Amino acid sequence: MVEVLPFKGIMYTTGDIKDVITEPYDKIPKELQVRYYERNPHNFIRLNLPMDGDPYGSARATLNEWLRKGILAKDQTPHFYEYVEKFTIFGSTRRRTGVFAAVKIEDYSEKKIYRHERTFTGPKEDRLKMLRATNADLEPVFFLYDDPSMEVEKLLDSLPKIRNLDLTDDGGVRHIIYRLNSQEITDIFKSKKLVIADGHHRYETALAFSKENNQAGNTGYVMAVLVNRYDPGLVILPSHRVIVNSKFNPQQVLEKLEEKFEIKEVPIEFINDPLKMDMVFYFKGHGFDLKLKENLPKTTSTVEDINVSILNNLVISGVLAITNRETIKFTRWATDAMQDVNEGNASFAFLVKPVDPKVVWNAAMNDEVMPEKSTDFYPKLISGLMMFDLLER
Repeated sequence: MVEVLPFKGIMYTTGDIKDVITEPYDKIPKELQVRYYERNPHNFIRLNLPMDGDPYGSARATLNEWLRKGILAKDQTPHFYEYVEKFTIFGSTRRRTGVFAAVKIEDYSEKKIYRHERTFTGPKEDRLKMLRATNADLEPVFFLYDDPSMEVEKLLDSLPKIRNLDLTDDGGVRHIIYRLNSQEITDIFKSKKLVIADGHHRYETALAFSKENNQAGNTGYVMAVLVNRYDPGLVILPSHRVIVNSKFNPQQVLEKLEEKFEIKEVPIEFINDPLKMDMVFYFKGHGFDLKLKENLPKTTSTVEDINVSILNNLVISGVLAITNRETIKFTRWATDAMQDVNEGNASFAFLVKPVDPKVVWNAAMNDEVMPEKSTDFYPKLISGLMMFDLLER
């Protein structure tokens, strides 16, 4: 069904790798960008989010220079790379196993690769300029596949492998990468479909770039990490909505919400992650549990009845009349969202329970698109561990 191939990964060869890796480019605020710059002269920030006046030209020049000097090196032969992440979340220790691979880019209409979220135009324009400048995949797309019998994991366990990297990042997540050689990985995925878990903007940018180049060279492929949707380490966190500037005050919003929701004030100490309630409206010192009134019509859609869709349709578009979703701030931690409100940096916030991974898969298979920022797969795929040359240089 999908074409999954080994590739010649580009990796760092010198120094402490912990000092050069970064969060994904879209998760890096200005202050963190500056810290990365100061941390190490070879920090990956100079490739994925340069601070120069011409960031794209700067990234191209830096990539070529680092390859020439041997700071980065490309494997001489293609490999798959097993990628293990070990982490603790909410007091539970988890392990997530994935495979770095090159995935043949397909249009969504081919029904081989599926999306589950909407995208914004701005990030795609930015990443397309970066692709044109560097001719390299700097960060992977995170895909889910369906494998209830754990066929891929069993194969990975049986293969000889060489540990290539082992580090723990600033967030306490341990990253381990092994080089693999196996035609069987390609064969297994011929019968599978893929759902984009994280990296919709990167995938759609790669699709546009591939079409621009008539899929010449490696431009017909995208660097990916493939994870089984049944992996016990698969964790989704919420994306809480922080409304920075609203034309309505909190009391007005509360009155409007009463038309569609049963509302119950809850003690502040009950509001934390993981959120026990489906949806909470929060403003300074007050939290309200929102339950959709039973007399409102239900749908048969996989997507329309989940909390983030109800929030988007009935509240953000309806009650608040927000048309530009890019003005909403998204955050994974309830404490951060509440702090923004408490410190006067936002009008109020809507906190949500995480979406079940089954909903993500079923929505994609039904060709339904969830609202933007419906899911926050944790941990994020760290950037700087692996790159993919779309040219032979």
